[in-house]
Amino acid sequence: MRSMTVVLAARLALASGCMAEAQDSSREDLVCGYTTVLKTWDRDRDGRLNQLEVAAMVNEFFQRVAKTSPEGKMTDDLEKQRQMFLSFYASQDTDKDGYLTIEEFLKLPLASFDCLDEDHDGKISRDDAFKGINRCPSARLDDYAPKP
Repeated sequence: MRSMTVVLAARLALASGCMAEAQDSSREDLVCGYTTVLKTWDRDRDGRLNQLEVAAMVNEFFQRVAKTSPEGKMTDDLEKQRQMFLSFYASQDTDKDGYLTIEEFLKLPLASFDCLDEDHDGKISRDDAFKGINRCPSARLDDYAPKP
């Protein structure tokens, strides 16, 4: 799950209008994208996401994925992934107060970003990403590949 944070963040930043260039992902893009998500899903406008807001965000995402899947509906595999996402976000609530602040929301994505950004220029190029896959523990795709 953590391996996908930087990749998803880049997509998130693009979708939110935060990314200036599609070639590289910057630290600013990542922060902008996650801030946009938090503001979008913060329905009670308290500056953080409660458990219901997180569930709504995850559920809507998986409903969209299910509609575009070959089956056209939620599958057992998608349901397992949905549950993993809910657990993942719950684990990000480091102070266990039932809310995700922007700091908690960004902690793992920024750690992954910083590890992948080997030259510390504030951007992750395609080259940085490929080199970092084996170097950065939070970016290991093998840990999350489907099991036979």
